[in-house]
Amino acid sequence: MNLDELLKSAINDPSRRSIFLQTLIRSDIFVICRNPVRPEKNQKGVRMELVTVRNPEGEVLVPFFTSHKNMQRFARRYVECYRINCLRFFDLIQDTSAVLNPNSYGKEFSSKEIRAILKIAKKLHIKAISYNEFETLSYREPKEDLAQLTKTAGKFFSTQPNVDRAFLVEMQKGSEKPHLLIVVDMLGNTRKLFVALARYLDKNHQKENHHLYFLSYEQALAKKAVKNRTPFYKRSTKRYFQR
Repeated sequence: MNLDELLKSAINDPSRRSIFLQTLIRSDIFVICRNPVRPEKNQKGVRMELVTVRNPEGEVLVPFFTSHKNMQRFARRYVECYRINCLRFFDLIQDTSAVLNPNSYGKEFSSKEIRAILKIAKKLHIKAISYNEFETLSYREPKEDLAQLTKTAGKFFSTQPNVDRAFLVEMQKGSEKPHLLIVVDMLGNTRKLFVALARYLDKNHQKENHHLYFLSYEQALAKKAVKNRTPFYKRSTKRYFQR
């Protein structure tokens, strides 16, 4: 059984909870970060700013996920993330509560429960073996012909006065299935634009097998993704205040 299957089994059968917990603390999990993860200077570690959520009682929790897919389902867009051993993660946040797979089948861990897990792991000499750095993201020109997609997206951008350029690249994380990333050089509210763009493409672009992500050119990750690449859309006229 993989971790997701063990979790479902433990929810339905209390006798399976022990084996699930033992597997969980030896497994890697995914966390969402507000900014790119940065190595700490002259230290064997990383610095990351984790996002938090609140449960119905108002308690602050750190969300974490059994898989990258579950994290994407929760975030509903591309987000910065980090893959880390669960035991090490618990050690980092031991004074805060956490929730596994929020908005899905999952489980909350109180700070008291997390500290108890850490004590048990220490007694059993279970080590937190973790990834040392964020999994490498690679970018390349899309292998398939995406002229129809760029034409449709370009038509949308031509109606947006705050968009200067747009790029399209293929993005791959580790050995996972590649996705398409549209990077937009723009001013103003990115969320408003990206929601409208997603709806426009859903309505006017028929290929359902495209998994699209959107990113603002302002972010360092976006600049890296499109460095030395030619935009598929470029504003043909200057903005009014640039004339």
